[in-house]
Amino acid sequence: LTDHLFELHLSPSGRYFRMAKNDVWLAGGRSRFKFIKFFDTLVRVSVGEAAPELVFLHAGVVGWRGKAIVMPADSFQGKSTLVTELVRNGAEYYSDDFAILDAQGNVHPFARPISMRGTDPKGRMTLYETSPEELGGVEGRAAIPVGAIIFTQYDENGRWRPKHLTPGEGAMRALPFTLSLHSRPEFSLRVLNIAASRAIIAASLRGNAEKFARILLKFVDKCGY
Repeated sequence: LTDHLFELHLSPSGRYFRMAKNDVWLAGGRSRFKFIKFFDTLVRVSVGEAAPELVFLHAGVVGWRGKAIVMPADSFQGKSTLVTELVRNGAEYYSDDFAILDAQGNVHPFARPISMRGTDPKGRMTLYETSPEELGGVEGRAAIPVGAIIFTQYDENGRWRPKHLTPGEGAMRALPFTLSLHSRPEFSLRVLNIAASRAIIAASLRGNAEKFARILLKFVDKCGY
């Protein structure tokens, strides 16, 4: 028996791709790279929703001074860009997609290649991947406790004016980013509360990721991270 069944179809011409999940057609297209990336995302989300004894949180994650900085955010909110800049500034790379929390609230590495978006010479969006080594950084290898939970998103005129949140506020604010919320709500909330109970929690808009990465690392250090 299977929980989910994916079907990948290639047209007779070999130039068009279609995908179904549990007999429901989801998408089609001509870009093999984008098609495979979408399939990869769906598989990871399906695993995150059902993984036993783990909570998958949509977030960018880096390690800093033996603890994790977790930045919950949806897709297309700049997680990868911010994680990239933090790694360039000496943080360890854990994930640009999911914070994987165990029952004790520790974060495990999910160090797939960092997925970045750019534009080609014709102005079309393109996807590419990079590694922490290419950025002059390293991957985190061990599970570490959460040291900070940062809710932030880019704004062209944004300034970092952090509002400190209580552990309860932080856990509740993280719920919408939690994949297992509907399948295991009690377990998910318990793990989030454990993680938040020992973390600095703050929320604010931010500006350019390159500058903000340095500001964020100084901020958590100043807060007694």
